[in-house]
Amino acid sequence: MEVNNELLLKFLTIIGVSILCGILIGFEREARHKPAGLKTITLVTLGSAIFTFISQYGFSGSSVDPSRIASQIVNGIGFLGAGTIIRSGLKIKGLTTAATLWIAASIGMVIGAGKIIEGIIGTIIVFFSLIILRIIEKILYENINIFYLNVKYQTETSKSQLDTLLNQIQDILKKNNITMLEKKTDSSGFTLKLRGNKAKLQSELKKIITSDSQVIYSIKGIKFNNDNDYND
Repeated sequence: MEVNNELLLKFLTIIGVSILCGILIGFEREARHKPAGLKTITLVTLGSAIFTFISQYGFSGSSVDPSRIASQIVNGIGFLGAGTIIRSGLKIKGLTTAATLWIAASIGMVIGAGKIIEGIIGTIIVFFSLIILRIIEKILYENINIFYLNVKYQTETSKSQLDTLLNQIQDILKKNNITMLEKKTDSSGFTLKLRGNKAKLQSELKKIITSDSQVIYSIKGIKFNNDNDYND
């Protein structure tokens, strides 16, 4: 079988560039310990590039439509991205990772179509967008004072004790002009999404815990998180 050296060189170039671009995008996700990290995003970029290349050069004939395989890449990556999205209480995690998989596939398709320079530029933009936008997001949420309060109960805590604790917290919120944006309760505790002075709430809660023995024994743990801690 005769080997087309020019086509082989093009294929190898596409393989190499798509792997490097996938590694660059995947590095940011891997560094943040996300479920779709370095290996997954690199393979998505590489796979998309190979499929796009095959759709252009792997088939012949007037009835062949190169866009058919490319359209299936878009559909397939949707299922993969959906697997990274998880809802937990008030939080939805994995959306950024899913979007990163989606755009990694698009970059792979660009590279597979032979647009090497465009693919590299797109990769650099995505990489810095993930880093810079996270910094901007952190500054934004700190300025608007949005945070989460997560309270875990002891298993033997009675409903009356829980209601008392929640009422005390709501009184503190009202007293300190802290707005409750969302509330999620379950058998193990509750999570409040709040806007206001986090330091003031921490101080007031500490007073309640140290002065009320019932509260001490009913609480398993209290945790504060900034809103952007739940972004992915």
